[in-house]
Amino acid sequence: MTVFTTTLTATINQTTETSAHAPFILQLSSGDLPLTTFRYYLIQDNHYLTAFNRLHQEIATHLPANEGAILSHLGEGEDAARQRMHKEIGLGTQELQETPVAPNAYSYITHMYYQLDRYGAAAATAGLLPCYWLYSELAQRLAVKHSPVHLYQEFFDSYTAADFTTSTEQMKAIVNQQAASVDELGRQQMTRAFQISCYYEEQFWQMAFDQQEWQ
Repeated sequence: MTVFTTTLTATINQTTETSAHAPFILQLSSGDLPLTTFRYYLIQDNHYLTAFNRLHQEIATHLPANEGAILSHLGEGEDAARQRMHKEIGLGTQELQETPVAPNAYSYITHMYYQLDRYGAAAATAGLLPCYWLYSELAQRLAVKHSPVHLYQEFFDSYTAADFTTSTEQMKAIVNQQAASVDELGRQQMTRAFQISCYYEEQFWQMAFDQQEWQ
């Protein structure tokens, strides 16, 4: 049987290509991105990661013990790097908590919870994977460039680190194990969950660039 994540390669490659040309990423790389725009991103990213981490813990309870333990640990991965960025930019807990979740971030979070509630753990793990895989691919692609803004370069560097690469591979392994445990319909649901998450990942850049608000 073909390794399941291999069937997702074309989708993640397209998402990486689209993301690499997103205005947010281009200006982050060049150093031209306004600091207020990056601050907006970090706030919305915090909303997303808070839900993302909780989902890791919830999904873990539906997995075999060994997979669940790995997933629970993976959910804690980005906290330290983000906390350093928050401190450097003067972003405090009150501002993070009081700023409303933007429309796209809200939709992305809702989608991930829906996958768990409607289709179960296998689809839910597939829905988590693009956040790992895209950031890893994008960081490797942009590794030859160096943003003149230290904070922006720190953002890229956090995703080229060996521990993040390892986390991505561990997440892919969990998804493959889940795919092997479900039938063809289950794998179709996993594929769809992955594709929808890729869509929201692409939209997240534009949401941040536009500093999207509720109308």
